Amino acid sequence: MEIAEHIRSLDREGGLLAEAAEEAGADAKVPTCPEWQVRDLLRHTGMVHRWATAFVAEGHTSYHPDGGLPELDGAELLAWFREGHRGLVETLAT
Repeated sequence: MEIAEHIRSLDREGGLLAEAAEEAGADAKVPTCPEWQVRDLLRHTGMVHRWATAFVAEGHTSYHPDGGLPELDGAELLAWFREGHRGLVETLAT
């Protein structure tokens, strides 16, 4: 798979995750992670998106601490997730 295909896949899959999270609601359980709710998945994945974006954009070559998990929930958490996902896709595309 070419890099551009990976980026398109990341873009598509992140959008699908956001749509599924919005439909299910923040309180919904995550079947593959029994201890997690959708809000936990969005917080974790959104944090990873931001960490990866900073790693690429700032040219880190070793461990770089992330900003931690946000205290956001509901619509604000979903908007935060979408913003971070978009930032990662754009960073990788450029």
